[in-house]
Amino acid sequence: MKKLLFLAMCFLIVTTLILSGCTTEEETGEETGEETGEEMVIRVAEQVPNLITPGAWDGQAFSLNSSIYDYLIEMDANTGELVPALATEWDSPEGKVWTFKLREGVTFHDGSDFTAEDVKFTLERTQDPEIGHLKAEDLQVVEKIETPDDHTVVITLAEAFPTFYYLFTDYNLAILSSDYDYGMLGESAPMGTGAFKLEEMVPKESAMLVKNENYWDPGLPKADALMIYFVPDIDSSISLLEAGQVDIVPQISPIIRDRLQGLEGFTIVSPYQESRFIAMAADREPFNDNNVRLAFKYAMDPEFLAQACQGVLGESIFYNETPIVNSLAQYKEIPFRGRDIERSKELLAEAGYPDGLTVELYYASDHPYGTDISQALKEIAAPAGFDLDLQGYPRDIYLAQHWMDAPMSITGWGVRVDPSMLLMLAYHSEGPWNESHMSDPEVDDLIDKIRNEVDPSVRQSHYDRLQEIFVERGTVINLQVPYLVATSTSVKDYRQPVTMLVQLKYATIE
Repeated sequence: MKKLLFLAMCFLIVTTLILSGCTTEEETGEETGEETGEEMVIRVAEQVPNLITPGAWDGQAFSLNSSIYDYLIEMDANTGELVPALATEWDSPEGKVWTFKLREGVTFHDGSDFTAEDVKFTLERTQDPEIGHLKAEDLQVVEKIETPDDHTVVITLAEAFPTFYYLFTDYNLAILSSDYDYGMLGESAPMGTGAFKLEEMVPKESAMLVKNENYWDPGLPKADALMIYFVPDIDSSISLLEAGQVDIVPQISPIIRDRLQGLEGFTIVSPYQESRFIAMAADREPFNDNNVRLAFKYAMDPEFLAQACQGVLGESIFYNETPIVNSLAQYKEIPFRGRDIERSKELLAEAGYPDGLTVELYYASDHPYGTDISQALKEIAAPAGFDLDLQGYPRDIYLAQHWMDAPMSITGWGVRVDPSMLLMLAYHSEGPWNESHMSDPEVDDLIDKIRNEVDPSVRQSHYDRLQEIFVERGTVINLQVPYLVATSTSVKDYRQPVTMLVQLKYATIE
């Protein structure tokens, strides 16, 4: 009954907002999702976001922020190359002093000019302790920011950082206006230089974005408006898609993929792989003992895990024991140790658990793959003596209440273009998202060296050693799964590179 009531409310919101904010039903092709009049409206069913202000944004509802804000650099979704956005060029001869040339003639949605001061403000804001910016650690390396003219920024670092420019593809480094009060308005009235600007927002329910007529890239965006509905239940989102009330539903499960593939009118897009990190907290029992961590790893069956995710190991699903995904150049191929239940039991006995042990495993029950992986882990780890107590919660509750304090967890992670960004965030002892509470001096030292090393071959040697350590005494299992998006077949040119920032400015509805 509650689901039916929720769906009815969603239909009412969709119809009301389109009628009042964009066009009439006749003009938008409300029932078919196609453009039949002057207005082209793309409708997206997104997760309910928590915080959306860049810096504190936890990465939910990508369609919203990636449409409102721009970045200095973006990734070409077709080639994987980094290309100019608000910065037209960048250079650093030795990786310590970086010069960025900025695009001229760009304005924010409030009409103010985009200048070098805005870039300076965005970077300095990362160090404001009241914000708790998620890129604070990465950008502590910045020693000085100079703005010799309105369209040049010179950034001097405390030490060489040859991949520094990759940081500007991180979703929390959207460029902000130095004249706008994001502390007061960032959650209710987000404002940037992006291809779409906010017209109306109902917190936790919906947002209407309209075309930025003054966008710096001629001919973009192609659509006139975006309607984004924050739907807490993926099944309800799919029901809206099947009823023709929305055009795009991101982050669907393989089961939904398989069902929609057998129906006319729908397209499944898999733009990249993302990780499901199975993290073991190294600062508390039982995983503060590496023998227990190794025992759990010896109990693993990658092929069974792949099957649980409706995929094939080595084709659509990949497995390793490090934070580096198999598709990156920095990945080091280390043969899987093999499933060995007897060795697992021996290690548990050495750790003081001859009769096995019970561990709580926390995960987001409504996030794709979470429930499937948790149930598979419970089954394959049981013969070794692990009794996993499954603790599934809706993703917003999982992230807000349990994630960083769980003895064991499954969390969805997107790929970072430069792996050192992820390493600093999640595996350095001072990382703000260090979910496994890893604190290994050798790992910290290698992460620091990776960031500072100019010679690519030496840097790769550090990556190699780092991954060996993770296999020997690490705190993570990395199961890589397809990121899946369901769209109506009327949606054309859906783009989403591995930066995770969906590029709806290119999309159209035919």
